[in-house]
Amino acid sequence: MRQIGLKLNTFAGLIVAASAIFLHQSAFAADPAKVVVAAYGGSFQDAQTKAFFDPYAKTTGAKVIGTTGSGHAKIKAMVLSGNITWDVVSADAAAYESEMKDNLLQPLDYSVIKADGIPANLRTKYGIGYMKFSENLAWNKSKFPNGLTPAQFFDPAVKARRVLLALPYYNLEFALLADGVKPSELYPLDVARGLKVIDRIKDQIVGFKPPSDVQALIQQGEVDAAFAPGGRVNNAIKAGANWAYTYDGSVTVVEYWAVVKGAPNAAEAMKFINFAVQPKQQAELPRHIFYGPTNIDALKLIDPSVAKDLPGTPENEKRSAILNSKWWNENLDSVTAQWNTYVMR
Repeated sequence: MRQIGLKLNTFAGLIVAASAIFLHQSAFAADPAKVVVAAYGGSFQDAQTKAFFDPYAKTTGAKVIGTTGSGHAKIKAMVLSGNITWDVVSADAAAYESEMKDNLLQPLDYSVIKADGIPANLRTKYGIGYMKFSENLAWNKSKFPNGLTPAQFFDPAVKARRVLLALPYYNLEFALLADGVKPSELYPLDVARGLKVIDRIKDQIVGFKPPSDVQALIQQGEVDAAFAPGGRVNNAIKAGANWAYTYDGSVTVVEYWAVVKGAPNAAEAMKFINFAVQPKQQAELPRHIFYGPTNIDALKLIDPSVAKDLPGTPENEKRSAILNSKWWNENLDSVTAQWNTYVMR
């Protein structure tokens, strides 16, 4: 899972980032047969390389350079300085909203990008949704052989060592869904109500942890229940954890491809995105990481036994809420302040 993209805090930060970009610009000079794609590194970028980068290079002969550090702050520094070193960026929904709002992206060329299988609401002027990940309720099957519901997670009478992410987003949605709020009525979030729901079981929360720590706690048997990235839970299960998860009360998040404003290889960027949103390539990604496609035709190419468990599939999405990244983009600072005060007290 990736953190929601945040704004730069100071002008000095922009200058430092811009200076670093300038020092490395020569390595990313314009080349019509090259495309530089910025993502997040780790297992996700390994999967992107196998599903998108390497196949595109092999098919077209173009050189694909995968780099890390994708984020709103770096893109803003590039555009403000005029030293653009990236072409395509992989951006979570909130980072994409920030980049679009700050005029850091250029319009996609839909005469090149053909993506009829992707829902119209994900084919936007400046970005195209290509992947979905989710946050899920999970539990130790030895502790809860009959499963666990969202309502039970927040029931103080159900004794368990719980863990939540160290974030206000996802957690507040989960708490409100568990308290009976319909997915269609989540936003604007009732933050006070969500915190009161979490407060019911706060004394049973082991901690508010980052995703890697949540996975470690699951694998080490130090918690009984978690609300965590589905990919992390899935990895823990593969590593031997006797756990299960559900899409009831889950939160789904969309990841976008976008092109940086002034990208040196914009034409190749459009061709790469077109390649990466086709059904065949989208169906390839879940073979390497627990993320779901956005192209409905890709689902037909995925083994049904795999597809049924992926985030974003129609059946699973009926049981989940979609993160409203625009709302969070506008309210993150104020809600984070409330969240931090709550967690510390």
